[in-house]
Amino acid sequence: MQRVQNNVDLRSIMMMHAGLYPEMQIQDMVKLIFQNEFAGGHFISNEQESLYRLLDEYEAVRQAGKRPGAGSFFTDIGNGLCRLDISVLGDTGINPSTVNRFFINTAKEVEGSMESFEEKLDVLRQCCINSDLKYPPDELEAYLDAYRREGYPPVSHSEIYRDAYSPAYRIVKSDYRKYLKIFLAIDSLMRSKKSVVVAIDGNSGAGKSTLAALIADVYDCNLFHMDDFFLRPEQRTEERLKETGGFVDYERFYQEVILGLNSRKPFCYRIFDCRQMALGEVVRVEPKQLNIIEGSYSMHPTLAASYDLKIFVHVSAMEQERRIFKRNGKEMLKRFLFEWIPRENRYFEEMRIREQCHLVFENC
Repeated sequence: MQRVQNNVDLRSIMMMHAGLYPEMQIQDMVKLIFQNEFAGGHFISNEQESLYRLLDEYEAVRQAGKRPGAGSFFTDIGNGLCRLDISVLGDTGINPSTVNRFFINTAKEVEGSMESFEEKLDVLRQCCINSDLKYPPDELEAYLDAYRREGYPPVSHSEIYRDAYSPAYRIVKSDYRKYLKIFLAIDSLMRSKKSVVVAIDGNSGAGKSTLAALIADVYDCNLFHMDDFFLRPEQRTEERLKETGGFVDYERFYQEVILGLNSRKPFCYRIFDCRQMALGEVVRVEPKQLNIIEGSYSMHPTLAASYDLKIFVHVSAMEQERRIFKRNGKEMLKRFLFEWIPRENRYFEEMRIREQCHLVFENC
């Protein structure tokens, strides 16, 4: 069923590109399918050389005065991937190293397979047989036959396509498009501040940890989790559990992490071990320019003034329940629904957490 849906999605992608770029040749359509399956990893020798190549290519784009061909920096190519036009470097102020990391991280994550690639070429064949695309089936077969004998190598754009559209882009995950505003904000802050602290708060199951990991894969940064600061058993008094936002040890987080970051010196903190219900592993932190704090209650009033960028991620109640059931199972879902989620929602509402954030994202 998933494979059928993927084929439908690919057909839509091919039709969209044929409309955006009417000069596309068979070669360009095959390149699109290759990128849909394998991303752009074949383009990378090492990270530094990849960055130099990006800068050289951008300089050529800048001198030519090129604008994004499809009217946007991002063009969907399906399979959770996009083409990111490198003119983004001049028009948004994003750091070239950030874009390079988008590209490299994407290439590392996307593997693809020849079996799947050949199935996608069959979708192209069917589109041509059905006259959904303009290419004569016999010409397509001749091209694909020769291409198969070569072993399906990476494909370049045709001369016709290059002359018409001057393509200059990198293949990146669609997540980077979704959260581009975050990366722009971080890059801007890092140009002006020696220390940047970003906080990510939001509903359970909204994607806080996933977003934090996405950011941490792009930058050399410290990452802190509010889940490591749950209350110890002796702190879980009736009075404390009734306190809005009191379900985490925000006092210890402030003393150990916030003050540690402010010192700009190495510091240590201890992780709360949920299995032992006690403080466990000691974590040593080295000073870094960027620091990410993720988790519910990270925007507690005791902590909020310490942040340079505040992000809120929201998920609908129905999608939240679906995600938690998938992640934690039926029994834990009950605790979320009747214990933890009501506490979170009261914290969000009474302390107006969403309203004080710089950026808000709806994750369905």
